[in-house]
Amino acid sequence: MQDPKNKVIDGFSLENILQISSLENKSQTMRISTIDRLGYLYLENGDLINARCGELNGYDAAIEILCWDNVQIQISELNEHVRNIDVSLMKILLKAGKIRDDRQSEIHEQGIDLLDQAIEDAESLQYKKAHQNLVLYLKKHKDNVAGWIWYSRIHSKLDVMKKALDVAYRISPNDPFVIEERDKYFTSVERLTGGKIRKCLFCWTALDIKTHQCHHCKGFLNISRQALEAKVQNPAPFKTAVTRYTKVSQKLPSFAAAHYCLSLAYLNLGNFTQALHHLDKVTKLEPHKTVFADQLSLFMNFMASKVDTETVVEEVETNKASNIPDNREGRATSAALPAAKKTVLVVEDSSTVRKVISIALGRNGYEILEAVDGLEALSRMSEQRPDLILLDVVLPKMDGFKILSIMKSNNDFKDIPVIMLTSKDGFINKVKGKMAGADAYLTKPFDPKKMISEIEKYI
Repeated sequence: MQDPKNKVIDGFSLENILQISSLENKSQTMRISTIDRLGYLYLENGDLINARCGELNGYDAAIEILCWDNVQIQISELNEHVRNIDVSLMKILLKAGKIRDDRQSEIHEQGIDLLDQAIEDAESLQYKKAHQNLVLYLKKHKDNVAGWIWYSRIHSKLDVMKKALDVAYRISPNDPFVIEERDKYFTSVERLTGGKIRKCLFCWTALDIKTHQCHHCKGFLNISRQALEAKVQNPAPFKTAVTRYTKVSQKLPSFAAAHYCLSLAYLNLGNFTQALHHLDKVTKLEPHKTVFADQLSLFMNFMASKVDTETVVEEVETNKASNIPDNREGRATSAALPAAKKTVLVVEDSSTVRKVISIALGRNGYEILEAVDGLEALSRMSEQRPDLILLDVVLPKMDGFKILSIMKSNNDFKDIPVIMLTSKDGFINKVKGKMAGADAYLTKPFDPKKMISEIEKYI
């Protein structure tokens, strides 16, 4: 279970988290990070009292941090800190929002955001979206080499790839980036059999659709015994891939393909612990796809057959420390895989009510996550995406309707069914729940059997 004093929240905007913390009068330290930047926000009783980012402190640091995109938020207890900000949180949020808008307007006028977005979409395996943005970008920037290189990378038609690379070569024939991509293309053409092609998940090389190992970077593209027994040759492309797909998985935590690519990247690096960890996530996100279950079974059986007793003990302890399930015995076939438990997040401030609900859910085979307020609910959802949420209306400092509104505004969590719990049996409250996006409404005290029956309608 996650340490309540050290919560990591992904998938929600920093602005939303600050607003919730303010409404709930939280005192805490927020560690805000991106791939290459780090900053801290300090809140006392819901007020932003200080901030730190590099050489910046106070108000300037807070504004800078609030302008960052794709951040990871880690929350811990507030350590002693002097007040260095006298401006209200709302004014800071409005100022940061204006600066972000101005920056985006400037970038949009230059067309830079289209290329950046296209590259981000391509690295997220969203090739259709990447193509749309690249077409718009290249209409205005026909002499941009990077644009044409990425255009060739996202296409699976050889003639289109060649035309894009030819344009890039005419623009800059001595560019090492262009030379490398053209060399990869011509080497690939000699190996292709003329059927459908795929792109290497690590270096974008064109390959036959059934190819299991890239001839350019030597990366394995699925979990196989050959891949498990291979030795790392060139770690560079796989380290880059870990960074790339980690970013994608943080932005899209329910995107199974990102976790599968991470599993393969770690496998090619020889890091079996992390490879197994992410493959296990894939099977939980895609429980009905036997291809992943079969690969997990192969992986587990291989691990069990290759380690001695001392190594097994060491691996088990490593898995526990990393919160990786200990499935060392393996499973012979995909049919032997146990059914994935459905997870229910219970957001309720009464420990007694939570206990009753948890016992009822546990006896009916559900996995239970618990939260006592809005911020902890978001933390639990980021830690493990629930299949359904039981949400109390009356919660400290912020009611369930507000929490529900924030959840439903998030693309990654808006489709999760929500059943509202309340001691108020009134028509108005039920209408408010439905308007906020609730799927059902239970009045306390409720019959546990009725609660289970209601849950089974949605998961």
